[in-house]
Amino acid sequence: MASLRLLAPMIGFLSHAAAAAAATAGSAAAATTATACASLSGRTFSNGTANVTLATDMPQGANLSTVGLAADGPPTNELPGFCRVALSIQTSPESAATAEVWLPQPDAWNARLLTVGNGGFAGSINYADVAWGLRKGFATTSTDTGHDTGHDPSSPGASWMLHYPERTIDWAHRALHLSVVAAKQVVAAYYRDDNHTTQAAAESESPSHYSYYAGCSTGGRQGLAALQRYPADFDGVLVGSAIPWQTHTSAWQTYAALLQYPASRSSFIPAGLWASLVAPAVLEQCDVALDGVADGIIMDPSRCAFRPEILLCGKTGGKTNTTVNTDCLTRDQVLNLKRLYRPWLTSDGQLINPGISPGGESGFASLMNSAEPLFGPEFYRNAVYNDSSWDWRTLSAADVAFADAVNPGGANAYDPDLRPFEARGGKVLHYHGYADPLIPSLNAAAWYDEVNYFYESVVGRAGDVDRFYRLFMVPGMGHCSGGAGAWALDGAGQGGFPLSANDSSHSLLYSLVDWVESAAGAATNISSAVNDPLKHPRRTTGNAPESIIGTKFVNDTPSLGVSFTRPICRWPQTAVYNGVGNVDDAASWSCPITGIY
Repeated sequence: MASLRLLAPMIGFLSHAAAAAAATAGSAAAATTATACASLSGRTFSNGTANVTLATDMPQGANLSTVGLAADGPPTNELPGFCRVALSIQTSPESAATAEVWLPQPDAWNARLLTVGNGGFAGSINYADVAWGLRKGFATTSTDTGHDTGHDPSSPGASWMLHYPERTIDWAHRALHLSVVAAKQVVAAYYRDDNHTTQAAAESESPSHYSYYAGCSTGGRQGLAALQRYPADFDGVLVGSAIPWQTHTSAWQTYAALLQYPASRSSFIPAGLWASLVAPAVLEQCDVALDGVADGIIMDPSRCAFRPEILLCGKTGGKTNTTVNTDCLTRDQVLNLKRLYRPWLTSDGQLINPGISPGGESGFASLMNSAEPLFGPEFYRNAVYNDSSWDWRTLSAADVAFADAVNPGGANAYDPDLRPFEARGGKVLHYHGYADPLIPSLNAAAWYDEVNYFYESVVGRAGDVDRFYRLFMVPGMGHCSGGAGAWALDGAGQGGFPLSANDSSHSLLYSLVDWVESAAGAATNISSAVNDPLKHPRRTTGNAPESIIGTKFVNDTPSLGVSFTRPICRWPQTAVYNGVGNVDDAASWSCPITGIY
């Protein structure tokens, strides 16, 4: 017993000594990391065109104070320690862009670089998604695309394009590309520091084993533009709610709302009626009747033949109030509503833009009831016509043809020849919410079909596209996020919601990582270091995703728990309830395998 009593203090002594040693080692490592971060200050990259304007070590839990952070997303006060680097990049003799690179501490870095895109007309660093990537262990970068719009990425203003073609080019594609080039060099400089070279970095010719991209909306278009124009920038590209045809979608956003203006016209639909009248009528016709489950979600809008006439005031079997227009629509209003769902065609039947899919009506006020149609008029007056007095009310198909010829800044991203990107082993995951009220979801299907047609008719490889490019349509998801569906998929612009399960089956980003790295012969575990960053086998399928499990949180609040989960299927299929089991459990739903491509 005496020996045990003597041993107890010794154990305590050893524990305190070990703790002290660990603390000393931790302090030394922190000092080394801070020194390595500070050493980046004032350095230049990209042949002198990218200058470091800030390099500071941020301790764990620091509440980062950045201009415009509130506009970009949630406060970043729960961050791990990292090195924050800001860059000023000369994009042309007349233009420059700002970028930031957030570098995890070496022992937390997953040996990957993630670039995140922007929204709207950009104009600020996408701090919310930079923080999202950092928390996952990615070195993460974002650019303001070469202009400052008051740090509000959702701002519809584009007056900065007027008479500044170089800025338009930067916004369209160039600033992102040059930021990626510089970011790769910053990553190399930081993680190659002899004081804390990681094993993964030591074994690699380039410390960043893989380069990924994630963006939604404008960020989706940026991703498509990057893989078309700069196929060496990324190994994997995650694009959501993308706009391949910028000139067409901007025009449609105006065309669809022409009968809404001015508010005094007989076809005007008040903002409150979209959610209170139109949306419930659509669900009544196409929710339970199509999938047998009353959940406020139209699983397959292509099967929904919504008839707005049911809302006509005084119609037999429909609404009857004709004196106070709050629970029915006039004939002119019905015609206005039907215009939204129809494809916009030229006089000779050529498609300008698909119509919108039924299911997102509760959010239509953002497009239809602003002071003027969102985004479209700004793009056309400032980028297409360079004329601040251009009247958007005169828009016609001829304007779209002109815009296509001009292609301001090279903003369109619809070159279907993706062979250079594919040849490097690149992979694309593309997703779009069926209930998107801003960008018609069928844009995604039209673009995917365009790529497939090119590979079939020009390349002579019918059926090969899904070996490197896959499309997933998300029932009930709005624009990038939100909506009645299981929209939390760990994608860009989704607020970094925690996953219901931390694996690639629940995460678009991790699913992309797994696909890319398994195809390259690396470890399939997303948390492990890759084996050989130089492997890029041609057209290797790897762990190609067949479905992703989406999560819907109670009131879209993770702390309240999971409301339901549901599989998101490969295009053109949507999940089907098995008829047995809990409808809130993804296991009770299946993805049909017929017809996928």
